[in-house]
Amino acid sequence: MNKLLQSIVLGLFVLTASLQAQVTDTVRVGEQNRMLAEKLYNEGIEFYEKGNYVDAMQRFNDAIKERPDFFQAYYNRGVVRAQMNNHNAAMEDFNLVLKEMPDFAMAFFARGLSHVAMGNEQEALTDFSLALSKNSRMYLAYYHRGILYFQQELYPKAIDDFSAAINIRADFAYAYNDRGSAHRLSGNTQAAIADYQQAVFFDNTMYFAFNNLGSLRMELGQNQEAVEFFTTAIRISKDYTKAMVNRAIAYNSLGRTEDALTDINRVIELEPQNYVAYTVRGNIKYAQNDFEGAATDHTQAIAVNPQYGPAYLNRGIAKEMLRDPQGAAEDWTKALELGIPRAADYLEQ
Repeated sequence: MNKLLQSIVLGLFVLTASLQAQVTDTVRVGEQNRMLAEKLYNEGIEFYEKGNYVDAMQRFNDAIKERPDFFQAYYNRGVVRAQMNNHNAAMEDFNLVLKEMPDFAMAFFARGLSHVAMGNEQEALTDFSLALSKNSRMYLAYYHRGILYFQQELYPKAIDDFSAAINIRADFAYAYNDRGSAHRLSGNTQAAIADYQQAVFFDNTMYFAFNNLGSLRMELGQNQEAVEFFTTAIRISKDYTKAMVNRAIAYNSLGRTEDALTDINRVIELEPQNYVAYTVRGNIKYAQNDFEGAATDHTQAIAVNPQYGPAYLNRGIAKEMLRDPQGAAEDWTKALELGIPRAADYLEQ
């Protein structure tokens, strides 16, 4: 996913003048306080929309001082606090709002997002479900609950929630992309392709969906088509290293080793700690019969991530070609310990 987890900014709403009309002449001071509170509240929204969270926070604070029962201001202050990564304080605001407004679906949803940020997955699931119980048309609650199910590898539930979001908002590109990934991990390749295609149809700048299409084509052995999708992803996001790594693998499969090296060298330049890239470059060098260079790159991958099994597997293969059978066996044994079953085939040779 990848993306799976793009942040969605909560909507804010502006109070109407009808609130003022409810104040009688016998509480003139109260009316003035309400009018000032509403003015401060609306200024807070304007600052929020400009990305000025500090001033937005101050305006909501001032609005609450003028009107302590101004629960929409508490809610929006919670949203601002969440945007500023102060989720504990945001929770306090959302809890206060929900105590007084137990049917306010957006407050459940906002609290759920803060739970996600704090790593409280079960609490987040509960809040998204509560939001939906108050407003069954809240497609973002379905979407974010689907993401949590996806992360828990509950793919059928994730698919159901992404589908519910799409049924409410038919052009929801993120939901198509993420449902595609859930289908893919469930083994339904054709459904995954269809969803990724829908994602880029509704948002042709969604570079990670093009990358997903490319990686599926590569899995199907359609490497030339894969290259085209990866190239589109890179054209949209020029430093998107995942697509560069994948295109390097596809180029290598097509025998275009120089193009593959150009891509993977660029990845390492951008991300010197990208251990996957070192292993991919090692495999490219192996294809060029540069066994020493391949072993060196796999060693670099291991230096960055000593728990990366594929690097041990591939370094063992390179060591075998370098007439180091003992070193190869040691690497394959380590790869097997790290959960790479293919290593057993080499140990049995």
